[in-house]
Amino acid sequence: MDFDDYIDPYRPFSDEVDTLLALFHDDSPNWTVQQLTPCFRHLLEDYVERLLNRPACEREKHVHQFLKHAAQLGSAPPSQAELDQAPVLHGWCAAVLGSTPFLIGQSTGHPLLRRGVRTRTSPLFQIAPDYAWARTWNRYYALSGYTPELLFKLQADGVVAADVQLIRLDRSSLH
Repeated sequence: MDFDDYIDPYRPFSDEVDTLLALFHDDSPNWTVQQLTPCFRHLLEDYVERLLNRPACEREKHVHQFLKHAAQLGSAPPSQAELDQAPVLHGWCAAVLGSTPFLIGQSTGHPLLRRGVRTRTSPLFQIAPDYAWARTWNRYYALSGYTPELLFKLQADGVVAADVQLIRLDRSSLH
């Protein structure tokens, strides 16, 4: 994917979230749920079950709250304290599968992953490569070493599916 394929490639979900918030009506939350992409349906269920600790069947009650949370993830920069606690993603690139953007790289300092493991993050909500950070669904990451050719290497090695596309965050040509 080229830099221009997203309205804002640094906030890949911003247009979708803004549209859903603008169309949301309290009297028909189920209609909003039906408009969600598969990625957002999954995130809504995760939000209700994991973050709110409520059963998934209550998702319609919380869809507006979820959308506001998603908007916050795509707009708020991290504090210095949050960045100091963030795992570091080394040799990273941004990619998309279907409608789901994410990062790939080697993680250090992650609370759940062993040191140096290559990982795919949760969906990407915001990225500021010039300031070396990104916000995914689950956490902030500090970024070290933008390596867009990583995706092509992983695809050639059969580690990443061929239909995963690079999100170029610069205007350079890669082939």
